[in-house]
Amino acid sequence: MSTSKSLGALLLVVTVIVAVLHVGVGYLELFGGAPRIPLAFALPVTAGVLAICALGFWLGWIMVTTKEPAPAPAPSVPESSEEGVEEESKEE
Repeated sequence: MSTSKSLGALLLVVTVIVAVLHVGVGYLELFGGAPRIPLAFALPVTAGVLAICALGFWLGWIMVTTKEPAPAPAPSVPESSEEGVEEESKEE
């Protein structure tokens, strides 16, 4: 696995963990949770965090699933030009 694919996979995992922990701790009070804050503040913050996590997940998905480009072939020299050079040198 190339470096970009492994970083994409790491990004996928991290964004899912951040989203689950944000919702779990903030709303479901997992792991002791945070003190209750007004939903007028919590919902916009959650929307922002989940939007950033969605973008990170999408970027990681693209990094993991994109095929690596094949290396460009080396430029080849036409054989006819080499033969022409050899013939010219023989004539001299």
